[in-house]
Amino acid sequence: MATWQFGPFDNDEAVEWCAALEGADPDQRAELTRAALAEVTSPVEVGSAEDAARAIAAAAVVLQALTGKPVSTSAYSPRFLEGRECIQASPELRDLAVRALDAALAAGSAWRLQWHDNVEEEEAISVVEDLRRSLVPRESGWENWSTSGSPPLA
Repeated sequence: MATWQFGPFDNDEAVEWCAALEGADPDQRAELTRAALAEVTSPVEVGSAEDAARAIAAAAVVLQALTGKPVSTSAYSPRFLEGRECIQASPELRDLAVRALDAALAAGSAWRLQWHDNVEEEEAISVVEDLRRSLVPRESGWENWSTSGSPPLA
């Protein structure tokens, strides 16, 4: 997997996954996102670094769907999801995204191992931790996040 930055869309796997998402029927995008997240949360299989890269991109898409705002300024972020073509993100999809990020961040995960001893390791981990923090329900009212378009105020 070629990685040129530490953002959620700045690697080959994320770019290819986003291209597939863009090419998919809008009604199928939530399912493609769920599938990418499920790849790293399966209790049976250990996810690869590539699976984790797709899941991180998918989690960023979920956050974008929930907030209505792009998660990244990367040239590779899925700008096609802005507005009416955005996926429908449910609380269950949000929870799956959090679990997928937990799997990527876990000590010994393939994603963590690929960043081990890299000069940008801390930045890469920080990006995923921030993404996770943004997805975690902090108070009641989050169950309506996907319908209200914005998170409850902290």
